[in-house]
Amino acid sequence: MTLPPAVSNRLVKPTLKTKFHIDFEWWNRESSEFRVYLMSHLCPDHQAALAEYAGGDLIDNVDADTGEVQQIDGVQYTLRTHCAQQPDFLTAHTTLVDAVFRVFIANGNKPLTPEELAEKINRPGQGTTILRTLSGQRVYKGLRPFMDDTP
Repeated sequence: MTLPPAVSNRLVKPTLKTKFHIDFEWWNRESSEFRVYLMSHLCPDHQAALAEYAGGDLIDNVDADTGEVQQIDGVQYTLRTHCAQQPDFLTAHTTLVDAVFRVFIANGNKPLTPEELAEKINRPGQGTTILRTLSGQRVYKGLRPFMDDTP
């Protein structure tokens, strides 16, 4: 019997080898503020330019590694293709949760382990801190263990 992701995620005891990702279903269940939070990660130029943007535009995005075409929201596309390339997208002052969230937005939500995340956010050696933060009782910004449903 396969458990639904919401149930099976709670049963996982994550380790440093567990991969995490943004669980967009969590956002659908728990919060209606995804667009507001997502827009807070835009660079200042795009925050101003998209201040009145109502959303809903889907853009075809091609995965450079697999060639897979995926439709993503215009704000996510802007974050991934422009804002994530800016030098101040990830800084020493970016909170841990925001930095991890930004990594997943920038990489197309490809699952990563806490150790890989520590390297990506330029905080080597903090894999254990990331693991403790992401595997606690509270779910931060939909950051949850990745459940691979393939047999």
